[in-house]
Amino acid sequence: MKTGAPRVFRRSIVLAAAGLLTVLLTACTGSGGGFLPAGPTASDTFPDTVFTGKASFGFNFSCEDKGGLNPSTGKLRLQLSYTDQGTSQLLGAPFSVQGTADTLDPVLESEICIGQNPPPGGSELIFLGRFRLTSSPPPPGFPQSCPSLETSTSPLCRFEVIVRDTNGDLTGSKGDFFSIKLSTSTTVTSELDPLTVFYARAGYLEGGNLKVK
Repeated sequence: MKTGAPRVFRRSIVLAAAGLLTVLLTACTGSGGGFLPAGPTASDTFPDTVFTGKASFGFNFSCEDKGGLNPSTGKLRLQLSYTDQGTSQLLGAPFSVQGTADTLDPVLESEICIGQNPPPGGSELIFLGRFRLTSSPPPPGFPQSCPSLETSTSPLCRFEVIVRDTNGDLTGSKGDFFSIKLSTSTTVTSELDPLTVFYARAGYLEGGNLKVK
């Protein structure tokens, strides 16, 4: 993907405009779903956490234009669904959330989504956005500061997801990797403040498939 940013430090690219870091990417499109098994997490945020049930998820992400002559304005599109079917030390009951893209200025959005070519070796995708709780009642430990409905005075809290496509094709792979972090932060930044993260889970898929290109 063409961003105008130098490809240094890591394969991910931090996109900035007017001094505001807005999104962190290593590819232009990604989709898929599956589930993580019960047991210990692979997340380094809360490394001692043990989950009693599976976690299922699905996502669709794109940040690109159509190419060609006079292409239409680039669009950032994101849909995420995530359900933890068990309990853990972090949250005391099953829950579900839905994630959407951050609301950006159309000019900035177009600058971010300006091309179709991903960086070399782009098998990993990191994206951030807003989430809302879709299950009821909220699980014990879920922050009251994170609303289930966004208003002008109550912005949604933010999440970070990392997906890694290990085999690069459409077949299922238990080696594909998924990580999610939920935060109480509402500020649009290129990464979450670790002190605001209240839930984190990561691991290799027990079933499903992820596609990043």
